[in-house]
Amino acid sequence: MFEKLRHVFLPRSFFTGSQLERRRSLLMYMLLMVGACSLPFYFIPHPDYNHIANLVGTAGYWGLLAALLIGVPYLFVVHGILVWSIGYVAYLAAMTGGINSPVMVWMTVVILPAILLLDRIPAMFWVVAVFVANLLLLLISQHGLVNSDINMANDVMAWTVANKLFVLGLAMYVVFVTERMHRSQTVEMDESNAELERTHQALIRAQAHKDEFIASVGHELRTPMNAILGLNGILRTELAAKPEDAVVVDHIRRSTEQLLQVVNDILDFSQLQAGRLVLHEEEFALRETLIGVLAAYNEKTQTKKIILSLEASAVHNMWVKGDRQRLVQVLNNLLDNAIKFTAVGQIVLRAQAVGGGVLFEVQDSGIGIAPDRQKQIFNGFEHADVQTNRQYGGTGLGLSICERLVSLQGGTIGVSSVQGQGSRFWFQIPLRSIAVKEAQAAAEMARMLIDKPIQILLVDDNAVNLLVARMMLKKCFPKAEIAQANSGKEALEKMRDQVFDLTLMDMVMPEMDGMEVTQIVRRDFPAPTSDMPILALTASANPVDHDRCLASGMNDVLHKPLDEQQLISKISNALAAHAWGQA
Repeated sequence: MFEKLRHVFLPRSFFTGSQLERRRSLLMYMLLMVGACSLPFYFIPHPDYNHIANLVGTAGYWGLLAALLIGVPYLFVVHGILVWSIGYVAYLAAMTGGINSPVMVWMTVVILPAILLLDRIPAMFWVVAVFVANLLLLLISQHGLVNSDINMANDVMAWTVANKLFVLGLAMYVVFVTERMHRSQTVEMDESNAELERTHQALIRAQAHKDEFIASVGHELRTPMNAILGLNGILRTELAAKPEDAVVVDHIRRSTEQLLQVVNDILDFSQLQAGRLVLHEEEFALRETLIGVLAAYNEKTQTKKIILSLEASAVHNMWVKGDRQRLVQVLNNLLDNAIKFTAVGQIVLRAQAVGGGVLFEVQDSGIGIAPDRQKQIFNGFEHADVQTNRQYGGTGLGLSICERLVSLQGGTIGVSSVQGQGSRFWFQIPLRSIAVKEAQAAAEMARMLIDKPIQILLVDDNAVNLLVARMMLKKCFPKAEIAQANSGKEALEKMRDQVFDLTLMDMVMPEMDGMEVTQIVRRDFPAPTSDMPILALTASANPVDHDRCLASGMNDVLHKPLDEQQLISKISNALAAHAWGQA
């Protein structure tokens, strides 16, 4: 029985559905119950007013209920019940003692529909309206416009007590219902938050799986590209006397580099989105780096009959400390774009020292960018327009990666362009200038190493990678004596038998990876082997792997496909640092 009563007075519609549906259900019950509370007063005697008013009051409430049921707008009915209630209570109060009437107790609950069923501003309006109604009743009572004397006859006591009991009961019911509705909403909110947390965790896991997949695919793609590019360079040298064959080899190299660029863009964009890409500073000659960047585009610009020039006299003999690899990447992306969208004319790369850094500019005489597209040009997957995308292609990631890499280095990037006349892309990054004498030490070490018979141990479980790395080392350091190991275990055995000046260690190997081998060398081997520079070889672009290599005791990381300039720089820096440490 109690369960049935609970469903009668606390229907499920109070606790389910949208906020409007709950409020609508509560309004229906209010109209039904207030109308029912008004009806008994028709039968309770009071000589000072016509009891037909109670029937009219009930009819008004139930009429509003019928209007709600047949589809009259919710807000119209809410405002209707408030107008009707204030007028109804004010009339009865005026007839039964004015401001002193027992009916005035209803003025304390007449505002409840506004508080429970309306938003804040409309509810405040009705609070003010009730206050004004009370004030008017006070004034007309003070001025004798209504009789302010209370009828205390015994036959009126039942009417007075009934008013108080009905108000008390209705107020308790509303408070109870409101508390239950609040508790229900709290439970729903907790459940919703729990569901959101589960969704959040699922998204985190999905992102982690995506990152792992991209990293794995990138590793698997970059590893064979290391072999293709390495062997291609060797083949190009062998076929230098056969122009027709050399052209084919060059096509292979360009196609592989294009594919590598796409892979790198996807990997970098994924890492930048996840906030996991980290910078690795090194010392380098700025102008020489810019010359090297432009040299890679000579063939392409000559084919298109584009004049490519460098204006960098302002940074002549300037050495800086920063992430050379990421600087070159930004410049390459900007130059790639300039060459792609310039059919004829010229492209200029400029560099000049400014307060707190270096300003770089890439200016072309290409097709330009429409003014309305310039603000979005650095967004991911953006192209100037659909026609441009169809004609020139591309992933749409290059400029977005540039913007994020520049921002990661604490710099700014921008563009100014006139459609049909060309574009000027610029970026400024806080490269720190260093003393030339100090910076040239590593360069001198690199020149010295060319004629020095350094002992290098090369460790990789992939035979093709071993071949490529060995040939590249012999090209960069002709006098070097290179020993090979196909596994971590074999590398440890060779280190016990021979002292090496430097080891290039593949990060990922079966049974014992490069990090584990490095830890054993640092911990268990005597000097000078325990202090020997160890550089990691990896096709992984994940900065977490980079950090793991350094944490294991490796001195630096070389990324596959191997770059000759990076190979020379990293080995020279590592050996120079080792020599200074022993001095």
